[in-house]
Amino acid sequence: MIKRLAVPVAMVALLAAAMYVQSSSPEPTVCDSPAVSLPDLPGYEIERMSASEAELRILPGDTSIDRRAYKAPGGRWNVATLVIGGKHKGSIHRPELCLPANGLLMTEPHTLDVGGTAWRVITLEGGIERPSLGFAYTFFNQDGFRTASHTCRIFRDVWDRSVHNRIDRWAMVTVISSRTDDRGIAAFLDELWRGLK
Repeated sequence: MIKRLAVPVAMVALLAAAMYVQSSSPEPTVCDSPAVSLPDLPGYEIERMSASEAELRILPGDTSIDRRAYKAPGGRWNVATLVIGGKHKGSIHRPELCLPANGLLMTEPHTLDVGGTAWRVITLEGGIERPSLGFAYTFFNQDGFRTASHTCRIFRDVWDRSVHNRIDRWAMVTVISSRTDDRGIAAFLDELWRGLK
């Protein structure tokens, strides 16, 4: 009987100790946000776009959103969004959570390395009347840590909040593209990423 209780008792003690340390910690340091914005890329007709009403209503007030449409000659287009999170963890979330709510079916998810930066790439199917779209996203923080994995980003964020007592300022770049092929998407992602630096 005592052996059966050892693990639950140890877990409760560990949880209580963690809660005590958390409650007695000083206010966390809030890091400066990454100093980036979406670039003006040569060869594209660029249109600045506003955040939607839903984004402004749902996301915390200290979330920054920059969105631009990039139209290339020949009808190809990309819409890039840069979201920079604030203190609240709800500023940035995994895009797979909201895409289905827009009536989009996600297919062929994979990770694509473009110039040393990992991007999560998904094909979006909108039904018979809507063409397929390409979609890509990546995350980075103020220290330049980059990942296309939401899980990896969360673990890094939890570690920094818990161990270093600091709030990272994460940025998420998403791209919706008229191209669904890796080569076409990668060409734009490479241009966009080089322009962010």
